[in-house]
Amino acid sequence: MRLQPRQELLSVWKSLSKWCGAGTEFTWDDRSGRNSISDAEMLLCLLLPPIRLDDIRFDRPDETRPDVCAALSAFGSAVEIPQRIIRLLAQYFETYTDAESKLPVFSVGTYVSTPIGEQRPATEEQKAVEVVDAFAVSVVLATAVIRFARSYRNQVQRASNRAEVDNVERLARDRLTAAMAGLQRSFTVNIFRADSSEGRVLCEKASPDGYSPAVVNRIREGLSDVMAGLRELSPNDATVADLLENRDLLFECGWSWGIVRDSEPVKTGSTVYSQVGHAESAPYLYFTVVAVDGIRELFDPATRRVGLLDDEQQLLARTLNLQWDLAQRYWSTVATLGEERWPIEDLPWRTTDEEESDYYSLLVLSLVRHALADRGAPDSDLERLTRILEDLADRGRIRRRPLADDPALLLHHPGTWIQFNGAESLGGPESPRVGWRMGELGTLLLGRSLSVAQRVNDHRLRARLLDLTDRIWGHLEQRRLRNGKGAGLWDNPANVYPTLPERTEPSWYHTNRVVQCMATAAELVQGTPPSGVVLADVAAELLIEAEDVFDEEQLRGSGSGGPALRESLTRQSIGLRRARRLMATRPGTSAALTLEVLRELDKLAAAREFEVGE
Repeated sequence: MRLQPRQELLSVWKSLSKWCGAGTEFTWDDRSGRNSISDAEMLLCLLLPPIRLDDIRFDRPDETRPDVCAALSAFGSAVEIPQRIIRLLAQYFETYTDAESKLPVFSVGTYVSTPIGEQRPATEEQKAVEVVDAFAVSVVLATAVIRFARSYRNQVQRASNRAEVDNVERLARDRLTAAMAGLQRSFTVNIFRADSSEGRVLCEKASPDGYSPAVVNRIREGLSDVMAGLRELSPNDATVADLLENRDLLFECGWSWGIVRDSEPVKTGSTVYSQVGHAESAPYLYFTVVAVDGIRELFDPATRRVGLLDDEQQLLARTLNLQWDLAQRYWSTVATLGEERWPIEDLPWRTTDEEESDYYSLLVLSLVRHALADRGAPDSDLERLTRILEDLADRGRIRRRPLADDPALLLHHPGTWIQFNGAESLGGPESPRVGWRMGELGTLLLGRSLSVAQRVNDHRLRARLLDLTDRIWGHLEQRRLRNGKGAGLWDNPANVYPTLPERTEPSWYHTNRVVQCMATAAELVQGTPPSGVVLADVAAELLIEAEDVFDEEQLRGSGSGGPALRESLTRQSIGLRRARRLMATRPGTSAALTLEVLRELDKLAAAREFEVGE
């Protein structure tokens, strides 16, 4: 694999340290300024990699590697690095906590955008809206902080430093609880008639013949488990009861862009989360994927194993787990309806509000690959996802040369814009439309390709996916900033596409997503590669022959020979035991060890023949 995660992660840390500086001169801003999301993304660039790659941890000063210290030298020595990180985390949590209510703040801030051509800037009220992206990134950040604080606390001796660590963990827990409540209140179900415009788009996905009662019935049958789950989620919701009884209704479920208008408050033992919601009651694909990825962190085996969630958070997690499961099952079912061609294979994906984009195809694929992996889908299904990823890489001009005035370049800059329906009136009647801009096609493709490669068992399909990841990584590598203080960070698409605007300052939005891909690559490298059937058979047959020849030598009494002969047979015995141990997971290595044993045993046989000939 062309991407070497350990070296690249240390390179990012070195570049990040250079941009941010250290001490009182620490720089949080990226090209968009500061906001609750971008600051969290910068911190995740530091905290996420050690979770995925234990070799580069810095929470245990005595075990910190020299190259890790060198990459983070702007933060100080091995002892000072975690201290500095703790203080930065405290600063972040305090900055994004409301002074009056003492509740965490999840405002979109400078990440809010307006449509191209709009001259009016977003109002302060629009910048203050809380969005699902902020909730989700806070879940990932808070769980990483709690892990970091728990591990580092065991290394701290001074009482004042331990108090700082304890304070950061408390603040992280508060933010995690609030983020979980925000995600719970942002989940929504959009119900519509099957013969409406939304219903007809959904029917066209399920069948080339489009809307018909038979197609509607097939969709409802495929989603019957999801509808039953909606009843469990909202047992007193009359609209859900109507959906279950009325066979002329269809639906979507997932996360809106923020807290849904008129959503019920969430109560915990100590707090009521009742912030006013402004988002429309309709799921957004982008924010559904972001929420699913963030919530997945709560159910990670490592999170459960160390008991990161307290009792209040466990209660919230139960509801989020159901919402997460329903959304994932809904979109994966809709995307794979039919026995022949899946709807997701028909590019680009078309949403029920009749918007089309390759971005949407990639987002739906993200939900499908989770569902397929969770149910242990065969490689034939993963091969279909691989084909879609390859097509999207070509359509996005990552593997192919762009044409003159190529519209595909708009996917890279300025990206696909999503309107925040419900936020357009905040700040007065003259307020502009505002929304979110997606511009990370390359990192989405790389992350999804690496994730699918982790799941495949066929070595040929894995090689095909790794070739795709090499091509995408080569593309992203070229997009690094090359000059200035932010050199080595992302993102400047003009390096690849000269017709796009030149960017000279880093973006934590893009850099964090590249770092996530590096962390996924590290997990892939550390995992067990699939073993080819043919290679496994060859290794097994070689081992059988080697053990048989070895037993013959033992039967001849070679083990009673001189010291050199006994030492040689001892080595061969050790080699055979290791070859058998590795045969299931690394058949190539097992075969190599077995061949070495056979070679040594043949030397004994040849020597014996020579003595007989003499």
